Amino acid sequence: MKIFMVRHGQTNSNVAKIIMGQRVDEPLNDEGRSQAQKLSASLRGVPFDVIFSSPLKRAAETAAIIADGGATHIVLHDALKERDFGSLSGKSWDEADALTESEPGDLKSVDRHLDYDYRPYGGESAEDVKKRLQKFVSDIKTKYSDKRILIVAHAGILRFSHALFHDTKVDHIRNATIEEFDV
Repeated sequence: MKIFMVRHGQTNSNVAKIIMGQRVDEPLNDEGRSQAQKLSASLRGVPFDVIFSSPLKRAAETAAIIADGGATHIVLHDALKERDFGSLSGKSWDEADALTESEPGDLKSVDRHLDYDYRPYGGESAEDVKKRLQKFVSDIKTKYSDKRILIVAHAGILRFSHALFHDTKVDHIRNATIEEFDV
């Protein structure tokens, strides 16, 4: 089964390089809305039966723009939320590194490995996120195997998808880009 995944459009926190996770829930900025509109225009004529989206504002707003005012049904699903970074949410990567000096390497590099069982400051481990993403994909394969699926989520979810379905590690996922996965 093929699924298509999109990272949400840009937010002010993305520009400021702030760790958002689940606890910083802000809408798209003007550039992010423009990115989502351009992506939506590029997808015209590509029919999706259902759009699944993280319920966080930045993803849900991107999904609504892509759905073009309700032309495609949107299902908000908690499994698609960004990783919870606990009390590191709202901090820059540099601030997080200063707080976590006892950890090996800088936190951003450690985070990109996606293969550890570390829960930063009350947040989720990479394994927690992998498990919820795998369960979600297993469920949609069962319930929507004959449907064309679009998922609107976050950079972390797309990075995990690359690791799980392409066996590759990706450092950066640009805002409002679409990727295809065989699952």
